[in-house]
Amino acid sequence: MRPRRLLSLRAAAAAVATALITTCTAALVPATAHAATTPPATIPAVQQWSAGSGSYSFTGTSRVIVNTSSLRTTAELLAGDLESVTGHAVPLSTGTAAAGDIVLASGSYGAEGYRLSVGSTATISGTTAGVLHGTQTLLQMLKQNLTLPQGTVNDSPAYPDRGIMVDLARKYYSVGWLRDLVRELGYLKYNRLHLHFSDDQAFRLESSTHPEVVSSQHYSKQEIRDLVAYAAQYQVTIVPEINMPGHMTAMLDSHQSLSLLRSNGSRVLDLSQDTAAYSFAADFINEYLPLFPSPYWQLGADEWLGTAELSQWPGLKSRAQQLYGSKATGRDLEYGFINKINTLVRGSGRTLRIWNDQLVPGTVVQVDPSVQVAHWFGSTDMTPQTLSSQGHDLINANWNELYYIIGISRPSAQHIYENFAPNQFAFGSGSTTIPASDPHLLGTQLSLWGEPGQDEDEGSIADHLKAPLRSLIQTTWGSPKPAGTYSGFETIINAVGDAPTGGHTTPPPTGGVVASSSLGTYQSYAPANMVDGDQSTFYWSDDAATTGAWVQVDLGQVKRVTGVDLSMGNSAHSSDYIHRGVLEASTDGSTWTSLGSSTRARVTSGSAVTARYVRYRSTAAQDEWLLVDEFSVTT
Repeated sequence: MRPRRLLSLRAAAAAVATALITTCTAALVPATAHAATTPPATIPAVQQWSAGSGSYSFTGTSRVIVNTSSLRTTAELLAGDLESVTGHAVPLSTGTAAAGDIVLASGSYGAEGYRLSVGSTATISGTTAGVLHGTQTLLQMLKQNLTLPQGTVNDSPAYPDRGIMVDLARKYYSVGWLRDLVRELGYLKYNRLHLHFSDDQAFRLESSTHPEVVSSQHYSKQEIRDLVAYAAQYQVTIVPEINMPGHMTAMLDSHQSLSLLRSNGSRVLDLSQDTAAYSFAADFINEYLPLFPSPYWQLGADEWLGTAELSQWPGLKSRAQQLYGSKATGRDLEYGFINKINTLVRGSGRTLRIWNDQLVPGTVVQVDPSVQVAHWFGSTDMTPQTLSSQGHDLINANWNELYYIIGISRPSAQHIYENFAPNQFAFGSGSTTIPASDPHLLGTQLSLWGEPGQDEDEGSIADHLKAPLRSLIQTTWGSPKPAGTYSGFETIINAVGDAPTGGHTTPPPTGGVVASSSLGTYQSYAPANMVDGDQSTFYWSDDAATTGAWVQVDLGQVKRVTGVDLSMGNSAHSSDYIHRGVLEASTDGSTWTSLGSSTRARVTSGSAVTARYVRYRSTAAQDEWLLVDEFSVTT
């Protein structure tokens, strides 16, 4: 797996690599395969399949062959996932491939396209993004059968933007949950994760420029850096949103002199103070641009002030006319603000995105056509056709079809699969379309919104997102549908399953992870590192020469545990590390039930059990050290 730096507490321990040895999910006895006119089912289905003759078999000696440095990370991810799927440790190698091997190679099939050639070996070629997509296709096939029909896949997406937005302001999601979502997105060939960090209810991102606006429950910059890096491995770009100039109550409660107080009690930015308002907004953007390497920045820019509200503050019109002439209104101040932010963002090489509402005709100032628009709804606003004709790229976020509002509504996976199309936008009481081939149509976005007073646990949300995400990616990838009806597609959903390392991981509450000991004052090796979702940090005990070292997770309350995954340090000097122990569960912390013993660097259990506490206890001999990368519990 991914190579990483390790400490040199012992001269012999020069490097540690994470080994992934998990419960088999596919039989290792290959079934007989015949020439197939259709490829094995995948989500999304592939664009083109040319059948060959004969079959390919993945075996216990299969390797991943990679000779291109830019594909090394993808190869490591694939090897770990193959181990999860097949139960075999899959080595990386260079040189000549043998039967049963998987080869990753560079090729030119478009920005995200790839070719998967299945013969005696399986070869995936393309750009880094394309090869990653090809590995997910192969994984989905192998999850169903370790023997595949020979043939060639040529595959690429119809639309370049395929994403989901998550509202982090109204509901805080654990970092572990977001990582699980990223892995699912990569598995399904999504490439955008739009994170809505701020709204009236909360501001969720650490700030050194304006710490006074940050909500108590928020994400540290390091957590976001780690998430961005993790997502990049799966070709998922994280698009940040700090919503301005509307939806800013959480930001403006401590800056009320810069705000207008609406009748509903929310605060928006007072754009009549255009210089101060822009300076305040630019503080955040300049602070966070280095945190996100994404080529996109989402400003929001929705629901600032309605047309009737503009007249409540005559100073808006007065200032607009000073800046833009006698025909200007407060709306022109909004568009002027968007354009100034666009100039700032473009100066850093980014493209600005906004929501579509309040983009109306008849203003003096026009929003620059370089600004991309996520179109979710409209009635008196400009239509998607008009926005496209003005040069705006569009992301279809159709609220009728693609909105999940916690406690209110969920998208219909069946309707998306059978009736929705990426060029079908919500407008007025119905819908409107633009040509599916419109070059300004970038793709689609499912949106997960919170709702004040409503809640749903993370596991439930993940479960209810599963089918809509699969229907939407099939529609947006644009390949021939693999089944004529949704009921047929459901069969494929079940066959393809979740990402190999997927599943909903519940991190313990603060202080919920403990160990028999740790390396004294070395906080770099603290027990908390086992549950931070980051494989590059780890726990290290000083229990050498002590049998019975243990690590324990407290879930906070008794829950139904459906899976446990604990990965430990492993190296050429494996005798230095504890790999012999037992996994145990308890409801009270005193009476323990064994979930199984192990002598491996990764311990997993799929046994369903009711427990509050889960621990790993060493049964090793003396002079061994316990090093744990990650300890996760699925509930």
